[in-house]
Amino acid sequence: MNLSEVTYPKDTKNRVQNLLVQEARRTPKPTPQWRKPAMLTFAGLALAGTTAAGVYVSLAPVEDKRDIRCYYHADITTRMPVIGSPGETRPPYITTGTFIAGFDTENNPNPDDRNAGMKQINDPINQCSKAWDIGTMNQSGETDDLIPDGFVSPPQGPRGDRIVPEDANMDQNGNPLYPGPDNLALGHYVPFLTPCVVDNTVAVIPGPAEVCARLGIPALEK
Repeated sequence: MNLSEVTYPKDTKNRVQNLLVQEARRTPKPTPQWRKPAMLTFAGLALAGTTAAGVYVSLAPVEDKRDIRCYYHADITTRMPVIGSPGETRPPYITTGTFIAGFDTENNPNPDDRNAGMKQINDPINQCSKAWDIGTMNQSGETDDLIPDGFVSPPQGPRGDRIVPEDANMDQNGNPLYPGPDNLALGHYVPFLTPCVVDNTVAVIPGPAEVCARLGIPALEK
């Protein structure tokens, strides 16, 4: 229905027409840019990108895996005190590896290679899990803070006749710590471990998968 088809008193009809014309002539206020749907979309994408960047995990390869670092904590800088030697400190990790059986150290063809005679380690998690299992990572209570309540730590030293649960002989990936059918585990606490890269060296650090990113270092590229 058009306005001309509606019956009004003459003065009322004129006033209505004038109001409609005035409203049509008004200049609409521009919508702020940040309120426009397109800008909201872009802002959301930028925020998502920032969030994604915060959890992004970079990867780095390590060619020489003969020398593996097993860190005590998710801390790659704080040195550890040397028990019995006040004022002395040591690195926040131990190094571990596997020697080649029968390697002749006296006839080493690469005397400048400090890792000569050692095998490449294909499973750093398993390698450091063994160091935790035998108690090397907690000889003087260095990592008591990582042991959950209720876990009974065995005494340091040989296993003897002490019974150790069968699952203690498996690492977090279900691989046996020691070859053979017998359970040779000692049963010390083994935390969840994650392989990272520090100084172009494999660094196995206690913590979840994102621990490398939290420390600002790359995860090991598999």
